[in-house]
Amino acid sequence: MQNKIFLSFTIAEVLITLGLIGIVAAMTLPTVIKKYQEVQFKSAYKKAYAELSQVFQEALFNQEFTRTKSYDAASTLEELAVFKAGFKIMLDCGNKDIYRCWAKGDTVCGGSCSSGDQSDGIDLENGSPSENTSYCFLDVSGRSWCVYEKGQNIFLVDTNGFSGPNLFGKDRWIFTFGDANNKQANQAQKYKKVITFYNQDILKQSSFCKHPPCYYYSWLLN
Repeated sequence: MQNKIFLSFTIAEVLITLGLIGIVAAMTLPTVIKKYQEVQFKSAYKKAYAELSQVFQEALFNQEFTRTKSYDAASTLEELAVFKAGFKIMLDCGNKDIYRCWAKGDTVCGGSCSSGDQSDGIDLENGSPSENTSYCFLDVSGRSWCVYEKGQNIFLVDTNGFSGPNLFGKDRWIFTFGDANNKQANQAQKYKKVITFYNQDILKQSSFCKHPPCYYYSWLLN
């Protein structure tokens, strides 16, 4: 007759084991969640860049851009119209109701770049996007797009719209048009591609990265 081995645990031993499991989970779970969020943010950033680039290249091929100088409101509206035509629009907020397209959260520059009108409650830090100087729309995937400033070819995107964290370098990003040397171009004849406004990551707090690190550059490469 085979001997039977019986294992028994006291309540204290079970509680100690569960406690250890809880401690390990508490230590590792935040890291796992952060990594998962980073993967989601990076994927959304790359997708927005790819789709914006496709719209840009089609417009470039069709010679739809006419900008001749760096600051020109008419050219900016023309470029905005090109983008709006390239996306399926859910809501066009123009420059009067941008609070309907752009959630409260990070603003560009925090007051060091633009004066802005704070009447809509979006421009909490006196930076862009702001009423009258920005134009915004929502596409059908829920992304928010805005012109940074009405006279320039700088475009902002919040890849998950009104969902958080609404921070630049996390779910908010900055694009512009580049020349053959990947430098910002201010004349249509030099337009070659959509580029990120920064050609490097920002690892310290700045006007365009209030919650570092901001992987403006490297997240598009890998």
